[in-house]
Amino acid sequence: MDNEEIKLLLVKYITREANDEEVEQVRLWVSAHPENEQYFAQLYETWQNMLYLQPDVVNQEKAFQKFSADNIPRETKYRTLKIWTKVAAAVTLFSVFTGLLLNHYAQNVQKVKQVAANNGGIKKIVLSDGTLVWLNAGSKLNYNTGFGKTNRTVYLEGEAFFEIAPGKKTIPFLVNTKNYTIRDIGTKFNLKAYPNDRFFETTVVKGEVAVEGNIDNNAHEMNRIYVKPHQVLRIYYPKPEEFSKPANKKDLDNLNEIQVMQIDSAKLDRYDGWKDDLLVFDGNTLDEISKVLERRYNVKIIMNDAGLQSIRYSGSFKNVTSINKVLELIKGNTPIDYSITGNTVNITKNNKN
Repeated sequence: MDNEEIKLLLVKYITREANDEEVEQVRLWVSAHPENEQYFAQLYETWQNMLYLQPDVVNQEKAFQKFSADNIPRETKYRTLKIWTKVAAAVTLFSVFTGLLLNHYAQNVQKVKQVAANNGGIKKIVLSDGTLVWLNAGSKLNYNTGFGKTNRTVYLEGEAFFEIAPGKKTIPFLVNTKNYTIRDIGTKFNLKAYPNDRFFETTVVKGEVAVEGNIDNNAHEMNRIYVKPHQVLRIYYPKPEEFSKPANKKDLDNLNEIQVMQIDSAKLDRYDGWKDDLLVFDGNTLDEISKVLERRYNVKIIMNDAGLQSIRYSGSFKNVTSINKVLELIKGNTPIDYSITGNTVNITKNNKN
């Protein structure tokens, strides 16, 4: 392939317009050389960052200045001709690629629609192809106005339950998150990808989904995983310090721990009950529970004791409108105390229990 073909292929792939054959060509090109992978990762990250911007006017010049400042290496004042040549080539390459991406984004930015469910609320929407989507508290769903015609791709930040409408086989339903892409092969599934959670999770109620890592993150070497009915796929993210300083190779291999669990149909409500105003905790830590409660009741929970955060709790709550009632029930089975001031909740350990 010549440079012009590569440029067009990369832009089509990054903007989700490439067909299966073109996708394979890009993957081969990226894997052919470390520099190819580096260029692609930086460009892909630029595009993803733009997608998560509010759909306002994009200043292309400023965007490129920021991009080149972040990605073109700084050298000492004693630059050799060879280094100057490489830097100039890098600037040219980044300029061409980012220019294409920015132009593509600028042409479509006014066509992006966003639906959001604020903390404390749940929102149900019907997409133009008939797909039903429930958005959990603190979630955002972006999609292009061409949805249902030229594509069936949405961008999720947070949690959503999808009931996919039948569509043309040539236009697959895709859900993009920051780290993973989910391809629907069935009808009903839950997807959880909050930015402040330490895991990605999808639960299939009916049908099947395929999950693969985006190439701009450390999961891109993950093979495509197929999740079948009544299965849960959970992928844990490493903490930054764990990723930068693994103790040994085994620890490094386990940084992105992948779990696929078969679950009984009676326990599905643990994963999708939220859309019916049901909260179900099955051995979750108080740290995990606190994040759910923050979004559900629009509060800020402070819990500084690490031992307290790791305490596990099981219980379910149906149509409970007050966080005070939830905390009272949790308090009855765990050694905690709490106080509420405005929308701030302080949870402390009760050593008397």
